[in-house]
Amino acid sequence: MPIKMIATDMDGTLLDPRGELDLPRLTAVLDQLEERDIKFVIATGNEIQRMRLLLGDLTERMTLIVANGARIFEKNEMLLGTFWQPDLIADTLAYFQGQEREVHLVVTSTKGGFVQDGTDFPMISKIMTEEMAAHFYKRMNFVPNLQEHPFEEVLKMSVMVDEAQAAEITQQINTAFAGRLSAVTSGYGAIDIIQEGLHKAWGLRQLMDRWQIKSKEIMAFGDSENDLEMLELADFSYAMENGDEKLKRIASRLAPANAEAGVLQVIEQYLEKGV
Repeated sequence: MPIKMIATDMDGTLLDPRGELDLPRLTAVLDQLEERDIKFVIATGNEIQRMRLLLGDLTERMTLIVANGARIFEKNEMLLGTFWQPDLIADTLAYFQGQEREVHLVVTSTKGGFVQDGTDFPMISKIMTEEMAAHFYKRMNFVPNLQEHPFEEVLKMSVMVDEAQAAEITQQINTAFAGRLSAVTSGYGAIDIIQEGLHKAWGLRQLMDRWQIKSKEIMAFGDSENDLEMLELADFSYAMENGDEKLKRIASRLAPANAEAGVLQVIEQYLEKGV
């Protein structure tokens, strides 16, 4: 059966190890996908501002599932958004009280990312270009005390820890907030904290209903734990060569590494077959 939707993660998947993207090559792929009426969806833990910065005018030609499913944009217009309840915000902030700088806690809302004064992100320079890292810090809102900030429309929270400790800390968060929140690793020691049941696959299901597309008509790409449900949903699921071993075990196929533009390689090969 022909593919009707292609969904891909960004960091570690569509983006190269420096957080960059071959826009002319992606544009050529989008041209061919549009000719065949194949939907192209980016599903990412990032928020819409970074996607617009990375993709420019191409955001008008695709659908974006951002903040791990919390918001969906089609052709740069929001289709839907879901936000944390005040008690969930307060309880999560209380859980990290006194550790905000140590774990690099970020609260992401529709107004951007918020961090406590004095927080830095040493890993950013390793996974982004100098220009992108500068934009990252520029977009951050530094506040005196996260515990006292009047947050509205929170989409997710995230922490960044030593990569060797990420799995253990993820489990601790999931145990503390069982049935309320889900913590998932997203690579390089980063942990996304999202509402239970709200993930990239949830976002894809909203689009499947909207476009009348079935799982057997979906091709999906990912590299980290926060892509797990998405790859389980798609019949044509690709784990990146550079991806998490857990993902490789559940994916039906393996794509070349992100350093080799593996996502674009696979899509181009599919299009060349003329299916």
